[in-house]
Amino acid sequence: MNKNTLIFLVAAIILVGAGFFFFKNAFPPVKENTAVSIPASGNEKTSMATQDQNKTDDNTSPTLGDTNAPVTIVEYGHFKCPACNKFFRETKPEISEKYIKTGKVKFIWKDFPYEGGDASRASEAAYCAKDQGKFWEFHDTLFTYIWDNYYKKGINAEESLVFTDERLNEFAKQLGLNTTKFNSCLTTNTYTKLVNDNFEEGKSKGAQATPTFFINGQKIVGAQPLSIFAQIIDSKLK
Repeated sequence: MNKNTLIFLVAAIILVGAGFFFFKNAFPPVKENTAVSIPASGNEKTSMATQDQNKTDDNTSPTLGDTNAPVTIVEYGHFKCPACNKFFRETKPEISEKYIKTGKVKFIWKDFPYEGGDASRASEAAYCAKDQGKFWEFHDTLFTYIWDNYYKKGINAEESLVFTDERLNEFAKQLGLNTTKFNSCLTTNTYTKLVNDNFEEGKSKGAQATPTFFINGQKIVGAQPLSIFAQIIDSKLK
């Protein structure tokens, strides 16, 4: 082997080695069982709680306020619940004046009739009223009737059969609904599945009592005063 050939072989070996080193470091091996994280997009403050809250905002859920409000309150409750009644009479009007009417809060109702029976029936009837554009009027009528005839008098409505189909039809008549359509909706159990689905949804989100609220995903339980709601709402608005 002459000198020129030897130099050529040494140079070739060096070039091959350098190429292998570059290739190895440019494309490192994938480690097995290592999760690959998606880089943050700048929206990392969006939490799973917020995403869950958005899932509850659907076309079937009765809503008060600006649909584009920055804060959403979802209430899981039922019409025979004494604490729900207290919230309805004392705190909700204050939330309405301060936050809902000013476009800061959107309020959504979800059924959570854990006792079933006529509490579930009342929820179904409210959706039948919604078909005729009067869910919230029916909602208010149910809570007002329970207060005037039971809790105001110290009577536990949860131990009584209150919302018979006959009485629910009376409410529909008082509100000027088409009672034929309303009664047909009620007797064919049009909204039984929806009410049950709302109940199951509430359980899946951690609701165990009524009323349970989710404020942009943050959970609070019970008929809390305005100060408790305001503290959370204001923090969300910031």
